[in-house]
Amino acid sequence: MFNYNSDLEAILLSRVNANLLVGYLGGAFSQKNDKFYAATLVDISTIDYDDFAYLHEQVNGRSITNFDPELTRNYISNNSWHNKSVEECIEEGIYRYFSIIFTGIYFEQQWFIIKELCFYGDLKSEQAIKESIIKKSEYEDFWEQSIFRPQEPLTINRDGETITIRRVEMEEFKDNPSLVALLKQEKKEKINRLYNNYIEAEFIIPFFERLRINYSQRYQEFEALRVGYTTIFPEHKSYTLFCSLVKDADKNYALYYFLFDNRIRKFYKWTYFTPISFDFSFFYGQLIIEDLKQISHWDDIGFLDSSCTMDDEAFWDNYVFAHNGYHYTFLEEL
Repeated sequence: MFNYNSDLEAILLSRVNANLLVGYLGGAFSQKNDKFYAATLVDISTIDYDDFAYLHEQVNGRSITNFDPELTRNYISNNSWHNKSVEECIEEGIYRYFSIIFTGIYFEQQWFIIKELCFYGDLKSEQAIKESIIKKSEYEDFWEQSIFRPQEPLTINRDGETITIRRVEMEEFKDNPSLVALLKQEKKEKINRLYNNYIEAEFIIPFFERLRINYSQRYQEFEALRVGYTTIFPEHKSYTLFCSLVKDADKNYALYYFLFDNRIRKFYKWTYFTPISFDFSFFYGQLIIEDLKQISHWDDIGFLDSSCTMDDEAFWDNYVFAHNGYHYTFLEEL
């Protein structure tokens, strides 16, 4: 039953910023005490929203309810408009309250908690809003909802045929509750994105510049697949494969792979695959996958530039760092 639960509040206080708990209403545990639901409710007129704005940008989801959508629109013409910002809606009194909803599950000896933000307009009273928040946890089967279970395959119906949509970045978490899988994947994606930005700026781009300067006939231009260069690395990130479509002085293009060994700060060309020459540039993602699926489980373009890491020791031992005596079989130092 939802109530002002101090045990639940203690769990939250040690795991989230205290400002997120302003206006704490209480919460409820599941029968086994391994899941919880808790909430706050804040009258925006009683606080300085600037103290909350940054924290609200970090939550896992956002919704708006109990408001008149027409009031949130800035019209440019009769048929053209854009949405007002959160700050504008607050300043104009369109948003009167906000609530942080905390949903948690105890898994692998720790609490995983999702935080969702909801703004409320003035179409309901504060008491009615409070009652709707509390009532949510009292619905039948609330503790059995999909967020507490492993993810079901995502399917769509196309021309009478059921098609499963593959999300490769979630596959390593397929046995985790959906809430846990979402948080783990988000964290991994953030870490890998930061690592990609660092490794590209600090090592890959300067390395390509040196190749252009010293071997301009062979390496004239390096083309990234998307915004940045595609990288492949294990979760521990001790070494990184990266690749580019390279144009030479004769305007031929070929896909080349390289390796940066972070342990010894050395670069290599990875020569397991023989480059194929093209007389044009193109989006070469599928070409990478056609290579990788021969020697790894990466068989879908969704693996590229995702949160996925190549944690297959056989891939690294047999196809990257394989050696003959004291010499690497497929690595040429550059």
